Amino acid sequence: MSFHRQHISTLAKYAGISFIAGAVNHGMFSENRSYATAALGVIFFVFGSYLEMRSSIHGVKRWSDLLGFGILASIGLGFFTGGLQHFPDSPDRSIWVVPLGFFLSLMSLYLTEGRAKIAWRAFAMYAFVSGAIVVLGSIGLARYLLNKPVHDDHDHAHGHASAAPESDKSLGFRVVDIEMDDHMQFAPNHFSVVAGESIQFMVSNKGKLRHELVVGLPDELLAHAKQMKDAPNQSHQHVGNAVSVPAGGKGELLITFSSSGPWAMACYEPGHYEAGMKGVIEVLPQK
Repeated sequence: MSFHRQHISTLAKYAGISFIAGAVNHGMFSENRSYATAALGVIFFVFGSYLEMRSSIHGVKRWSDLLGFGILASIGLGFFTGGLQHFPDSPDRSIWVVPLGFFLSLMSLYLTEGRAKIAWRAFAMYAFVSGAIVVLGSIGLARYLLNKPVHDDHDHAHGHASAAPESDKSLGFRVVDIEMDDHMQFAPNHFSVVAGESIQFMVSNKGKLRHELVVGLPDELLAHAKQMKDAPNQSHQHVGNAVSVPAGGKGELLITFSSSGPWAMACYEPGHYEAGMKGVIEVLPQK
C-alpha cells in the first residue's frame, strides 16, 4: 500500500471509530444528530477498510467481510472507546456498553482475520478470560462510581472558577451565571452557597439544542432521572426547581437554599443527563 493511501485509510478508519464513540458519548443515539454521527462513522470506517482491502497483498478480505464484520468492528470499537470515555458520567450505561463493544470487536476480528491465526479453543479461552476481566472490571467500576458521594463529582470542569460571584446586597440575592452547551455540560458545574442564601441563576444556552437547569437534592434528581429513563414517553413533573431554555436563549431561576449539604443540577432533555449534563452545588452551613 502506498503511503498516501495508507494515511487516508488510517484517517478514515479512526475517524469512523471516533464518530461512533461520539454518538455513544452524547446521547446513545437518543438525538437525531447522534444517529447521523454514528452512520457517518460507519461510512468512514468502511471507506478506510475498503482502501486497505484494495491494497492488501494477500487479498484475504472480501466484500462480505468488509460490509458485514467490518461494520460490526466499527460499532464494537466505537462502543468500547465511547463507553470508556464517559464511564465517570454514566456508569449505569457504560457497564454494558463497554463489554458489548469489546465482544463485538473481538468476534469481528476473529471472523475476518483471526481464524487463520488462532485455533478455536485458544480463541475461546482468550475470549473467556479477557471478556471476564472486562465484564468484572466494568461492574466493579460502575458500582464504585454509583456509590461515590455526589460532591466528589468534579468531571468536565470548563476552567471556570468554582466560587460564585459576590452578592449584590441591594437586590437581596446573589447572581450566578450558568452556561449550557451541546457538549452536555454546565459551566460552572460546581460551586458553593450558604444555607438560607437566595441565588438568582442567569442561564444561557450556547448550544443548538434545548437544555434545562433543574436544581434539587441529589437523591431526588437521580431517582427522577431513572424514572424518566424507564418511562421516556410519559409526561413527568420535574422535581426541584427548573427552567427550560431553547437554543441560543436565556432564562432565570431564583432559589433559596433552605438546608446545608450537597445539592445537584441536572438536565433531563433526552439523553443529556446520561451524557454527563449534571453538576454539584455545595450548600455550606451558616457560620
